[in-house]
Amino acid sequence: MNGLLKKMAKKDEKGFTLVELMIVVAIIGILAAIAIPQFAAYRIKGYNSSAQSDIRNLATSEAAFFSDWQVFGVTAAAAGAGGGAGAVLTGPGTAIGGGNPTLITAADSNGVNRTAQIGLGNNVDIIASTNAAGAGLVANTTFTAVSKHRNGDTYYGTDGDSSAMYFDQVTGSAGTALVAGDCPASTNVDDFAGVAGPSGNNWTAK
Repeated sequence: MNGLLKKMAKKDEKGFTLVELMIVVAIIGILAAIAIPQFAAYRIKGYNSSAQSDIRNLATSEAAFFSDWQVFGVTAAAAGAGGGAGAVLTGPGTAIGGGNPTLITAADSNGVNRTAQIGLGNNVDIIASTNAAGAGLVANTTFTAVSKHRNGDTYYGTDGDSSAMYFDQVTGSAGTALVAGDCPASTNVDDFAGVAGPSGNNWTAK
């Protein structure tokens, strides 16, 4: 009786053959080869969207700042006279809960320093600079700004003399931080039109 049960048990035992296992492994490999690059591309798009959103918010903050004080501000981690070249700030700096605040700051026409806090997403770098006085142009009456997520591959720019938003995609720049030299100096014209960006190609208007 026991022998019969053993034979029946052996008869019901089934497993995968080596060929079947190899087919399954090959299918998983193909799916991974397709999915992993797509996932990485979606992540970079998300990082780029964060940088683009933050520079749009900065442009709105600059417009409100100018409406209040008739000057544009430069990016700074502390209040100061402002004007000229800004500092590269990295999110999420905040004056509440510790860390460095992320500000735009400038002196108004009476020499009084004005500041406004701006929001930045995690690992988003941003810089805003204003114009110097000269040739009949009052200082801090226009600005340029550039943003980039450190894990993204696209730089975004905006100019106080234009309503356009600019971008410059730099393949392989994920992991690269924004530097002050990536932002064109501010003058009384659109400083991105026809100007080379970090890639070496001209900035493109969106």
